[in-house]
Amino acid sequence: LPPPPRALASRPRIRSPSYAQQQQGGMMTEATVSMDGKNGKGGVSVVDNKPGCMDGLADRMNSALTGAYFTLGYNVGKRPRTTVALALLLCIILSAGIGYPGLKNESRGDKLWVPGNTQAQADKRYVDSYFGADARFGEVIIKKAGGGDVLDPAVFAGVATLVNAIQATSIMWQGENITWDKQCLKFGPNCFIEHVLEVFAAPADYDTRAKIVAKVNTVPAPVSVATGRPINVDSVLGGVVRDPATGAVTAAAAIKVSFLTKLIATMVNGDEEDLRGDEYEQQLLNLFRAGVPGLTFNFVLTRSFSDEFGEAIQGDLALLQAAFMLILAYASLMISRWDQGCVGSRVGLTFSGVVSIGMAIASSYGVCSYLGLFYSPLMNVLPFLLLGVGVDDMFVIVNSYDLVDPARQLDLPTRIGRTLASAGASITVTSMTDVFAFLIGSNTTLPALRNFCFYAAFGIFFDFLYQITWFVAFLTLDEWRRTAKRADCGCCCSVPDTACCMCCAPAPSGKTRMQTWMGESLGGALTKKWVKAVVVVAFAALAGVGLAGCAMMEVQADVNDFFPPGSYVKDWIEDSNTLFRGQGESIAIYTRDTPVNTAQGTSLLLASSAAFKADPYVVGSSVSSWSDEFNIHRNSTGAYAYAELYAWLNGGGGASFRSDVVWKNETNNVPNEGIVTTRIRGNHVQSDKSNDSVKAMDSLRNSLRSVPANGGAEVFAYSGAWLNYEQYKAIEVEAIRNVGSSIAVMGVIIAILLVNPTAVLVVFFCLVLIILNIVGFMHFWGLTIDSVTVIMLVIALGLSVDYSAHIGRAYMEIQGTPNERLKRCLGDMGVAVFNGAFSTFLAVLMLSGSQSYVFLTFFRQLFLCISFGLAHGLILLPVLMSLAAPNAYTPGAHVGGH
Repeated sequence: LPPPPRALASRPRIRSPSYAQQQQGGMMTEATVSMDGKNGKGGVSVVDNKPGCMDGLADRMNSALTGAYFTLGYNVGKRPRTTVALALLLCIILSAGIGYPGLKNESRGDKLWVPGNTQAQADKRYVDSYFGADARFGEVIIKKAGGGDVLDPAVFAGVATLVNAIQATSIMWQGENITWDKQCLKFGPNCFIEHVLEVFAAPADYDTRAKIVAKVNTVPAPVSVATGRPINVDSVLGGVVRDPATGAVTAAAAIKVSFLTKLIATMVNGDEEDLRGDEYEQQLLNLFRAGVPGLTFNFVLTRSFSDEFGEAIQGDLALLQAAFMLILAYASLMISRWDQGCVGSRVGLTFSGVVSIGMAIASSYGVCSYLGLFYSPLMNVLPFLLLGVGVDDMFVIVNSYDLVDPARQLDLPTRIGRTLASAGASITVTSMTDVFAFLIGSNTTLPALRNFCFYAAFGIFFDFLYQITWFVAFLTLDEWRRTAKRADCGCCCSVPDTACCMCCAPAPSGKTRMQTWMGESLGGALTKKWVKAVVVVAFAALAGVGLAGCAMMEVQADVNDFFPPGSYVKDWIEDSNTLFRGQGESIAIYTRDTPVNTAQGTSLLLASSAAFKADPYVVGSSVSSWSDEFNIHRNSTGAYAYAELYAWLNGGGGASFRSDVVWKNETNNVPNEGIVTTRIRGNHVQSDKSNDSVKAMDSLRNSLRSVPANGGAEVFAYSGAWLNYEQYKAIEVEAIRNVGSSIAVMGVIIAILLVNPTAVLVVFFCLVLIILNIVGFMHFWGLTIDSVTVIMLVIALGLSVDYSAHIGRAYMEIQGTPNERLKRCLGDMGVAVFNGAFSTFLAVLMLSGSQSYVFLTFFRQLFLCISFGLAHGLILLPVLMSLAAPNAYTPGAHVGGH
């Protein structure tokens, strides 16, 4: 390397002894100079700290790391154009995977959020193979305009008008007229549509209130005229008022019409689409919105969820774009050296950094495509994560460059080498910690979270790679421009390198006002003993509050959260939860490879049906059992011939149960080969909490396992809602596992890269406190653990490590007394950390006005992450480091010290 300029070589310096000198002398000597002359050694107090073996190891590792980065930086500074070309070539090769083999899209909820090895997934495959996939559904809750009792002939006439309109709906699809009879889902010969009018044979039967009240109070239950099956009053009437003495229905606040239509789904680029069903439901939506005079409708259809949720997300895309622009504007403003006028502007350099982040995103997508990892809508938040991480790295690199050689007395490659020797080591700690934390997080059973962790890990790694190559190369090119006094983004024009106004004029110290405030004002205050005591006590109290919040955190998923205020789906959910609490999600029990016509088979079905009805989480009156009805029909519970059952299902009074029995072979109407599977339908009780839903699922499974002769699960229970319940059941374990494993791997990586045990413990301790407070205050802000918050929590983990790791690394690189090191590390690195966090904070504030649950949750969790991260990184960590006083790294000879 070239020798330092004469002016530097002749300047007297106080240098810490090298590691070799320390070993020879047997101790590290730290000199503290007192200007008041009060100490007994002429103003100098000497403290001898014997270095341990870990200090030597830390020095050697730090020397090797900074030496490698110096070499890389020096070579990039010598050949920036070559570096840019190689980085671009690598990006093209990696991102080519987006085109071939191509990203595999996946948007199906059961493939994203349900663990692949759950019982519900296995049962779903079995049920779908014989009974078909879940149908599309629709519900309309009808109330009298202005409120009041709906057991009224006028209301019933309005309901009849609605039902007739539903059954008259048709669309033209690919040249075919799709009528209600073709689109509806049939149970036996009849379309499934359930409402209170089913129990009336003609309008004359409900032309008075007395007739209506008498019919709905039929004992044991009113029966459908069309299907002959009993109708559960609580499933069709809401807000029911009963006589306290007799239990008879006297009034009701709402009527519900429910129906099912066919699901004809096809896979298009990983998305499950049913365009015919969507078009048919659009006609129904138009019908419901038109309404019926004198009545109010609150309604929902299968397409309503994607329509309303998508509309909420779409409405916030403008906010997300504004957030991106705000980050870029702030980064350009703070990275630039305005004390040098237009020459000091670094807008072009900032743009090159943003391009490197885009290259990282493309490379991550390409590599994951090569590995066959599917792409999900969750990946849309990845650019936001990488932008936050990448801008933080940009601030650290540029800040280090501005501090290395302010007078520009060294040649440019050497300055670039020294910059990367300092900044590279720092961003290595944060980047590698993030990468390995996400890789560990990929060991989850939730497919969407697993793939997101892979995408994020690769994205952060490539962001790190392009920052130390592409961005540093453009930093070199930008310095060529500044040296030639050319304008930014207009390098053909020569401009003066002086500040254009007094507010931008350089300070006499050469430091910016923010550096001075960070180092002298904030750092100076933190060196006082009483301030340190207040800081420790305040953060201990804060941790206590966070710990209390963690203890009260709940696992709770509310679908209502995903819809924006004013959504018609919210109104339907509100009515469903308040007026129709008698029944919850539909559920069924199924037989599997069971000879149901034998004495043993009938006994098993009879016991299973009884256990189904008796389960505390099942509405017993909702259970509709073909087996029980068939036994009543034949007046026996013993064995029977399949032909007898077949005749009953096809005209003998059991037509409404025809779809509940799947025959092996119905050729020539002779089912001699027997039955493959059957089902008995019912409903869960209404549950408001996710934990109660999980208990309902586990309870029914246990009830069926306890049935004699069902040891092999010949009879099992399944509901489409159980896929969500499995998610609820796994999410708490997954959250604890991901947070715990991520913190553990962060500790390991920090230990490897910092080495010094004292520094590692202090930094790790602050990191744990940050995570503790984020989770705890999530509870106080009304957040629970669900599929959205667990993703955002992983992102917050990745960002929070930056605030502590950068400060901890900077403190270890600075020589001097503990308080001097505190002030200098805040003055040198505190500004970069603050700018990186504040740029993300500005963008996060934009999301506070979001109408969607996803972005609003993103805002709340990142707000907590940034607030606690900055507070711990810029206040608590420097105080703890100054109290613990770990020995500083010995400056490497190749770097020449800071």
